[in-house]
Amino acid sequence: MTLAVTRAVTRAVTRAVSWPLSWAVTRRPHRWSVSALAVLAGPAAVLAALGLAGPAAAGTGTGTSTGSSTGTGTGTSTGTAPTVDYEMPFPCGQVWTGDTRPNHSPSPLALDFTRPRDYGRLVLAAAPGTVIRVADLGDTSYGRYVIIDHGDGNSTLYAHLKAVWVVQGQQVDQGGIVGQVGDTGNATGPHLHFEERTDGVDREVWFHGAPYIPGTPQASGNCPDVPLSADRNADGTDTVGVFRSNVRTGVFRFTVPGAQPEVVGFGGGRDIPVTGDWDGDGTTDVGVRRPGTRRFLLRNVDGTTTAIRLGRRPDRPVTGDWDGDGRTDVGVFRPATATFLLRNATGVVSSVPLGSVGSIPVTGDWDGDGVTDVGVFDPSTATFTLRVAYADGSVTTTTVPFGAGSDLPVAGDWNGDGITDVGSWDPATATFALRLAPPTSRSTSAVSTIRFGRHR
Repeated sequence: MTLAVTRAVTRAVTRAVSWPLSWAVTRRPHRWSVSALAVLAGPAAVLAALGLAGPAAAGTGTGTSTGSSTGTGTGTSTGTAPTVDYEMPFPCGQVWTGDTRPNHSPSPLALDFTRPRDYGRLVLAAAPGTVIRVADLGDTSYGRYVIIDHGDGNSTLYAHLKAVWVVQGQQVDQGGIVGQVGDTGNATGPHLHFEERTDGVDREVWFHGAPYIPGTPQASGNCPDVPLSADRNADGTDTVGVFRSNVRTGVFRFTVPGAQPEVVGFGGGRDIPVTGDWDGDGTTDVGVRRPGTRRFLLRNVDGTTTAIRLGRRPDRPVTGDWDGDGRTDVGVFRPATATFLLRNATGVVSSVPLGSVGSIPVTGDWDGDGVTDVGVFDPSTATFTLRVAYADGSVTTTTVPFGAGSDLPVAGDWNGDGITDVGSWDPATATFALRLAPPTSRSTSAVSTIRFGRHR
């Protein structure tokens, strides 16, 4: 049996039986996973155990990778913490096990993560950063892989992906979807090959402030708060809030002056939050976009849910009253083309180019005319670019420096004057900074700060 045939058969077999076999072996004292068994026995032994034995063939073990030709060095374990607060590259609460071996390429410090039924599972960014490489090496080396730059020489690599959901140059937040677990490249079973690097060299992997011990099942702590705004009492003034990912559910938390936060459970832990006045009653409701299905799920005041499908998986959701009818509609921002796609109430989609691949979208009524306009935040310059379209067809853009490059942008009518202002949320301190000056002004003297949410 040729190497190519062996790999193809092994991939198909491991996808089909990864749940029962992995469950059985992980019940044993040593917690051997399918990948660990294959490392010890090789693919021929795995095939034999499944009744599919053929002539012995050279190759690698199930769920492992070798020959990563784009690796940059052997790396060293110093025992020192990285300067980046990494979390596991998987959704909140999911349990994964990472294994390695002395001859692991490019370094024994690289890890291969597996779990039952892992093919196609979501892969998340371990920390915020910029996508600096998206590549497909076919059946060799890393296969489909992504590298994210986290600044100061720090980066992470995600390899053997089934699908990639980001593009080069795109900004991703911690917990942002990078792609799906796969078996592309020089891999004989589905798994995520993961590396943490400093100056291009592999280093010891750390998660949640502690070094990861290979072979140890660990629950992901990649449960970041996401900032947002809403007018929950229809008084014309927006307050701030966060969306918190839990193991299975999502929770919206909104500030309430002089009282405990309002908590609204809706969506799943892997959903992307949105807010808007879906029925035009003046009160902001909650919603989510589910990337896997590309559907917006909008929660109505009567408890029902409206589903709208729009965009592609990598698109970023936005909401706004695009036609001024008093009801919030949905849209997406497509980083690959730096274009907003805005859907009105009748289902017609209009496109608005703005920003660049690295922009983060924001929306708001920048001129108070009752129609929501679009904007972007550029983390490299900590600058908002706000676009206003007028009834006569003319368009203006205003740039507003505000916040820091590591902040996440927010927008809302903080003072109830009918005009949307910009703001930012610092993940390190969980602090909102809300700019109260008119969007056309470059003054930042009027700023209100609110500490809310869970810092990272």
